[in-house]
Amino acid sequence: MLSKSKVNILIPSIIKKFDKNLEGIIKEDIIILKKIKKYVVSSGGKRIRPFSHYLFCKFLNVKGVSWLDVGSVAELIHAASLLHDDVVDNASVRRGKPTVGAVFGNKTAILAGDYLLACGIQRLNSLANPKLMDLFSQVLRDLSVSELLQMEWEKNPKMTLKIYDSIIYGKTASLFGVCTESAAILANVKPKECSAYREFGVRLGKLFQKKDDCLDYFVSEKHSGKEFLKDFTNGLYTYPVLVLKSKMNTSQKKELDVLFAKEVRDEEDQKTIVHWMQEFNIEAVIAGELKKEKVFLVNFLNQFPNSTERELFLDQLERLA
Repeated sequence: MLSKSKVNILIPSIIKKFDKNLEGIIKEDIIILKKIKKYVVSSGGKRIRPFSHYLFCKFLNVKGVSWLDVGSVAELIHAASLLHDDVVDNASVRRGKPTVGAVFGNKTAILAGDYLLACGIQRLNSLANPKLMDLFSQVLRDLSVSELLQMEWEKNPKMTLKIYDSIIYGKTASLFGVCTESAAILANVKPKECSAYREFGVRLGKLFQKKDDCLDYFVSEKHSGKEFLKDFTNGLYTYPVLVLKSKMNTSQKKELDVLFAKEVRDEEDQKTIVHWMQEFNIEAVIAGELKKEKVFLVNFLNQFPNSTERELFLDQLERLA
């Protein structure tokens, strides 16, 4: 088992490298961009996407420092998508802090997101690797498609688990897949083998998103950092709700849809959804599904020699499921 001291040393040191690199990638053409840059670099977050890229580069013995730029670009894409998401969702707070839209206005947030993407692509282009450009171009398309799908379906009672899977693929999993596959590209892994590394990242991303959706229903705000039942209050058909619906009979499904169709869901409605989640044992059902997925991920990681990095990845997976 990885010692806590190693975790406390390794993770912050790598995150610090990414943060410093982000400062160099994000230019400061005007004063407002300097403020946006400070917000992005100091906003916190686990940097899980670039960190996954770094770990796979270590597994595959990638030489040179290109990994730092590639991981940083992945984080910039993620940061830009959050700026855009907050505008679409009309969110005023993220990670306990005011959003860029709340502080500087939604127009500024949208343009700042576009600017971050431009800075990232410019740095990626400097690496002169067409394969990487293809990967990241596709992930940008996936993000746009998934956001449009989510806007269309998130409050639609006809939402299905299949549609949900398509949304989280583009919203979250595609970028995770790029982070792991790009490590294989930097390591000059054969093209046919690269797909296996992408699959790992995609499945990790889906696991990450499903776990995040579960925080809304099964973890208190004190421990999750997220407002309890916020997704329910907003009337969103997230993973726990879709799993719940799949276990219900026709009459119960109609009751659920009526609940989500309400203009406002009050305290009694919250008690109702919590009761249903408990009645159908949804938390345990999902936990079982996530643990099965974790077995695949762990088995994939076990092909690599034992190392501090592999132990760290396994430790992080243990926290997810």
